[in-house]
Amino acid sequence: RLKSQSTRYRTDKTYPSKTAEKQENIKKNRYKDIVPFDHSRVKLTLTTVKNDTDYINASFIKGVSGSRAYIATQGPLPHTVLDFLRMLWEYNIKVVVMACREFEMGKKKCERYWPQKQEQPFVCEPFTVYCDSEENKGDYLTRVLRVTYRNCSRTLKQLHYVNWPDHGVPDSIPPILEMLHEM
Repeated sequence: RLKSQSTRYRTDKTYPSKTAEKQENIKKNRYKDIVPFDHSRVKLTLTTVKNDTDYINASFIKGVSGSRAYIATQGPLPHTVLDFLRMLWEYNIKVVVMACREFEMGKKKCERYWPQKQEQPFVCEPFTVYCDSEENKGDYLTRVLRVTYRNCSRTLKQLHYVNWPDHGVPDSIPPILEMLHEM
């Protein structure tokens, strides 16, 4: 039902997605049929290099605290990692919930934007990401990441659900509830 409703919204132009469909932005979308609507898309204003644009494949989601309680986004592509880090910084993100593996069924689903514990920091100029801690909770990992930009540093928590199947839902509910509680 959700898929047919989404298709109908796109076909009928109920909620336009003109920005996502611009030629220069198409390459920033992992999937051609999953794009943000213009009215709810996340706009980037933090510029780090001359050719930065305001587009990222990300949408605001309503919550009890308001219309911009959450952001849903795709796993970054190799050429959108900088945009992803710009978004984390600009919107002062405290928690990232990642519901995919880096690779699933032989396909890359998310470009890595963090180092693993004990690895060298991940650098995507002008950002540097450090992994201060990593804890295996079974079906998911928790990482404390420290992001630096222009001599400032912020900490965020990444909850990485590593057992979410590519086309389906997990078999067990308790680990998801644990992760949501931690979130």
